[in-house]
Amino acid sequence: MRTCSSRLIVAGVFAIALAGCGSAGGDASVEVGITAQPLQAAAPSSGPDAQRHLAITVTEVDVHVASTGGDDATKADSAPGKDASESGWITVFSGKTRVDLFDAASTEARIAAMDVPAGKLTQVRLVLDGAELVEGTTTTAVACPSCSQWGLKIITEGKVEVTAGGTLHLALDFDQTKSLSQDESGYRMDPVIKIANSAGN
Repeated sequence: MRTCSSRLIVAGVFAIALAGCGSAGGDASVEVGITAQPLQAAAPSSGPDAQRHLAITVTEVDVHVASTGGDDATKADSAPGKDASESGWITVFSGKTRVDLFDAASTEARIAAMDVPAGKLTQVRLVLDGAELVEGTTTTAVACPSCSQWGLKIITEGKVEVTAGGTLHLALDFDQTKSLSQDESGYRMDPVIKIANSAGN
């Protein structure tokens, strides 16, 4: 599976999972949620009740966990799968769930939670099946070829650790304004995402 990461940003607070009750190399847990920054309208809304925002449909979330000492993100090139024994990739969510980024701007949308091996989390891959621009009661399709064809890859640069016996929580934050553009062919989304919070216990 190819991935696209040209406009993805990794930033924010890396509060690494420091406490754990298990032994080294044991299982841990990863939780993934989505938050968003409000979409700034380029022009006044069409009516008093219009709330301009994006909505996305998530179909897959994968994480790559490297064993201690093997945290080089360039080694995570093989396809994701549920068995991390060979590639280190784990699919923590597979299905279809719609996330309204207007709601996610105030309340995090929890997407996935799954047990994973302890180690360094080097990448998160997010696969989307469509996006929409919502303006009041009007919904417009938004093109995002890389979202579904290759997935969106967020590289953590080895700064996030999944500690044995602990739980790591990742909040993926969408910058709606920077992600959305418009040209003669219509609306396009090139997602700008940061890890707004990475906390564990």
